[in-house]
Amino acid sequence: MAKKKLQITIFEIVWYILCAVVCAWGLTYSVLGLVAKYADTGIFEKFDDKIKELFGLNLYFWGLIIMALAASAAVLVLLIYGNKFDRVSEREQRRSARLGALKKESAVVDVQPAIVVAPVEESKTPKVTVVEVAPTTDSQVTEDQKAE
Repeated sequence: MAKKKLQITIFEIVWYILCAVVCAWGLTYSVLGLVAKYADTGIFEKFDDKIKELFGLNLYFWGLIIMALAASAAVLVLLIYGNKFDRVSEREQRRSARLGALKKESAVVDVQPAIVVAPVEESKTPKVTVVEVAPTTDSQVTEDQKAE
């Protein structure tokens, strides 16, 4: 069975969903702020004025702040889980490199050397080899040699 290359944990999915919901909340505030500012009906204008009176910023800017916080949180989650995935993949690469080196090392030990027979050139003149014989002592002389 092949290994999965990309493993997303349940916590990572939860964080991405949470960041998306918070970003949608900020987008809603921004849209409501734009509607309050440019709509002729004035329904949201009183609400926008009350928010500005209480917190110092209108709905549009609160929406931008909330979206920026959600985007920052999403980037932070991406960095954390990206580094985790990089560490895991580097660990697997080091492990496979060590295993490859061990296999290569054991393959060198298991290989038996081949015997190479070199062709012998025959010459027309015979070669004479001189063999030196060490002198023997009486204790080294065998019974057969004494009989001769």
